[in-house]
Amino acid sequence: MWWYFWEVDENDSTEERLSSFDKRWLLYWNFMTCMGVLILFMIVIGINNIRVTRQNGKDVEEAISMIATYMASATKDEYDKIAQTIRHDLVFSEYGEDIENFIQYIPNTAETCRTCMESYPAQAVLVCANTGQFYSLDLYDIGESPDNSSRGGTIMNFGYDEVSQTSVHITKSPDQKTGYAEIDRGRGIVSVHRMKALFCDDCIWDILNTVEHQLIEEFFIFDTEKRTFSPIDDSTTLQIGDYHLDIEYKDSDYRIDINYTSE
Repeated sequence: MWWYFWEVDENDSTEERLSSFDKRWLLYWNFMTCMGVLILFMIVIGINNIRVTRQNGKDVEEAISMIATYMASATKDEYDKIAQTIRHDLVFSEYGEDIENFIQYIPNTAETCRTCMESYPAQAVLVCANTGQFYSLDLYDIGESPDNSSRGGTIMNFGYDEVSQTSVHITKSPDQKTGYAEIDRGRGIVSVHRMKALFCDDCIWDILNTVEHQLIEEFFIFDTEKRTFSPIDDSTTLQIGDYHLDIEYKDSDYRIDINYTSE
């Protein structure tokens, strides 16, 4: 019955079927209705894009004005605090939810990756994100144990990161199978540009994944055997090779207790 109704018959006096005029009228207005809906949809999208563009422009202007205000009112004593405020409150609030897209716009210039070498002199190392410097947390050389180790007494190592003004002090007592590392934090700044010159992009993504896309700390722990990264977080316990690491945060500084556990 449906196909019979749509058949055109000019001589149909009972008007049980559509005429050519009726068919053209229906097709025309259906087409015009679809075009009207499409035009309305495009107008709505255009208005929304204009609104988003204006809002982005206002956000950029406010950010620039805020930075200018910070810098204009800064004294020498307040500079470090203001720099940290800008990084935490402005930069990361803008890119923190999608920090991978923010970092990908910085080209990678690393000729060799500091965490992609074939061999390392230690199982657990403390790595500076700004300099790529390694600080061994092992109490003994690889392959050594307390019984056949040539180390004795107290061993101390020091390090400093001028970008974040963070210092590292490592004390080891191989005879007692213990040691500790103290990280005295400064401005808490990490230069992504420097990381792009020291580490490959794959390692940078792995480092980001360890901190769940939050701010990268100045130092992180690297397991050279499993090739995994660990953030330095409060109340965290790590087992890397023969060493048990306990991390404690106190007064803006970190302490890592090192204990030899392998028998």
